[in-house]
Order: sequence, then C-alpha cells, then structure tokens
Amino acid sequence: MTRDESNGRGLEGAPDYEASKRLARDGDPEARRRLAARTDVRPEVLYYLAVDESAAVREAVAANPAAPAQSSTLLARDRDESVRRVLAGKLARLLPDLSEDEQGRLFRLTVETIETLACDQALSVREAVATALKDVACAPPDLCRRLAGDVAREVAEPILHYCATLTDQDLLALIASQPQGWVLETIARRASVSGRVCDAIHASGNTDATAALIANPGADMPEATLGRIVEESAERMSWQLPLARRPRLPGRMALRLAEFVDGHVLAILRDHPDLDPATAAEVAAVARRRLDFLEAQPSVVPAEQRVRRLLAERRLDETAIGDALSWRDMEFVRLALAVRAGIRLAIVEAILASQSPKGVTALAWKAGLGMRFALQLQARGAGIPPRMLLNARNGTDYPLSVVEMEWQLEFHGAGHAPGP
Repeated sequence: MTRDESNGRGLEGAPDYEASKRLARDGDPEARRRLAARTDVRPEVLYYLAVDESAAVREAVAANPAAPAQSSTLLARDRDESVRRVLAGKLARLLPDLSEDEQGRLFRLTVETIETLACDQALSVREAVATALKDVACAPPDLCRRLAGDVAREVAEPILHYCATLTDQDLLALIASQPQGWVLETIARRASVSGRVCDAIHASGNTDATAALIANPGADMPEATLGRIVEESAERMSWQLPLARRPRLPGRMALRLAEFVDGHVLAILRDHPDLDPATAAEVAAVARRRLDFLEAQPSVVPAEQRVRRLLAERRLDETAIGDALSWRDMEFVRLALAVRAGIRLAIVEAILASQSPKGVTALAWKAGLGMRFALQLQARGAGIPPRMLLNARNGTDYPLSVVEMEWQLEFHGAGHAPGP
C-alpha cells in the first residue's frame, strides 16, 4: 500500500474498511491525520478519530465535511481551542446545505453544536462562528442575536455589519441598550438601514455613528431626520462633507448647507449631481452672498451702520438677516430684529437668552419674518436643542395663534403690533 503525499492521503484509492480501522488504531499520528482528512472514510472511523490523542488528528476530523454530526458534538467540547475553532467555521459553512430540511435531525443537531460554540469561552472560537455565519441567510435568529450582543468586538461586528437575519426590532433593542460607540457605527454602516433605525442612531447622540449614517447611501433617512442633521451640522464639522456628497439630497437642504459650510464643501455641494439646475443656481447665489458678506468686513463696518444701510435700501429682509444668522454675525441679527420688531435691543437679547421656543418664535413673528426663519433663530440664535424646537404647522405656518404670540411678547416686555 502506498501513500499519496500530494493530496495528503494515507491510503491509495477507496480505503478498505478493515485497513482504515487498523490505521486509525495503530498508525502513526501523521498517517491518522491524513486518514481523518479523507472524505471517503466510513463515518464510524471518523467518529473514532474524533477522540484521538493527537490534536492534529482531531482538527482534521473537525475540518472534514464528511465527519458525522455525532463527532461534532464531541469536538465542540474538545480541550484544544484550535479544534473548536476549525469546527465552528466548518459547521457554519455547512448550514446552508442543511437548511432545506430545517426540521430534520441533522440540521437541529448542527445548530445545537454551533450554539455551543457560540458560547465558547475562547474568543477565537466565537469569532470563527460569527465570521462564518455573517453571510448565511438561514442562520438561526436567536444565535445571531446572541453573537450580535457579544461583548467582544471581533465577534459582534461581523454580525452587526453583514447579517441579514437581524431584524429592525433586534437592532433597535441593541441601540436602546446604550452600547459602545463602535456598535452604533457598525449598525450605521449596514448595507440597508431603515428609517426607524436611522432615527434611533441619530437620537443616541453619537456623533461618529451619525456621520457613518450620513455617508451610507443605503441609509433610508426620513426627511425630517435629515433636516435636523443638516441644522446640527453647522456645529458638527465632520458631518458637512458627507452631507454635501449624500445622494438625493433635497434641494432645500443643499441650500441650507450652502449657508455655512466652508469653501471646499461648498464647491462639492455646488457640483452635486442630483441638484436640479435651479437649485444649483440658488446654491451659487448663496455662495456669492457669502463672499459679499466677507468683503463687507463686518469687523470694520459697525453692525448698526450695516443695519441702517440695508433698511434704507429696503433690503433688511429675511435673506439678509438669515445670512447673518448663518454666518454668526449675532450683533447684526439682534439689531436687525430690534429695528424690524420696533422693540428695544435689550428685550431682543433677553428673549434670545431665555431659550424659550415660544418666546423666540413670537420674536420672529413680531419682526415680520417667516416661520422658517423662526426655526433657524431658535436653533442658531438662541441655542435651543433640536428636540425642543417649536416646529412649523403644515410645514410653513406659525404654530401659535396671534393671541399666544402677543402674550409671549407681553411677558418679555415687548409691544403688541407686529413689525414691518
């Protein structure tokens, strides 16, 4: 009998059963290892080799797709970590071929063995299970949830990123458990992220996870959430570039970004392939206004002088005040509001300092400005957190009645009649 060293066989041709038993019992370790690696050996011989004294032999059985399921049950508790690791990878790869008979004994036994390995104390074994299962569509949901919640990043990350078995409910539960930042970032980078999951990631307050979400074209962000992110990006520079590059960015949000991003991001935004010509022209117009603003040297020309000049030119309007608000010329904004509302500067400053959403909204109304500006004034002028903003009714209308707004103004010492 000769040995075929090229393919690692210890026997040439189909092995004789009796010869296989003798070799399994009396052969040297290398011969037993080669026997254990063969796929044409009787199952009982491989089962016998699963308890061989040599770890190399047991590892060969663990890797052998022809090994009986009963041997996997033994090997899942093997004392050698490398044996358990090899077995984990093999079983996960075999699972799709068994999934057609999900109620079958072999499938159930295989799943039970994988579950045992998923709880292994050795990190490398759990990592092998997760890495092999991440692309397996038929992976048992309970098993995937366990792996996704593993404390080790090496185990949880492949499942969190790739596993399609995880449902939105699973992901939302993970987010609600306040995990480490890398968990949120990994979920944000999934090929497909639903609107509910997008909302939960943004609501978590993790800046890096939201940045990953913005950069992910597969993240189906609700428009309201995206709008809030655009507003918040004025303070979070790391969000601005991915927002400018985001596919299907709504035109009004592109215009909002154009009001405060730097020149590099503005150039990318201006060339955004999804902007229609009219919106692209408006973005360019905003860029020109910003250049004019910078050339006006607000640090040299007093704010009061600029306010009076624009008032005389009938250009102290929402565009001018909104631009100044976006570009942080707050002295100009406060003076302009006082002039338009016909109230003292000290009252304007007090209303903004109060951080009252209703009070600030009433101030914008008294100045004769729209609800869109009122939202910006709440967020940028008064520093009101996004979740506390008083939003528009029907998208554009003031949400408070005239009586309510007059009461707010009266409370802060302002007059009744709306400004110009």
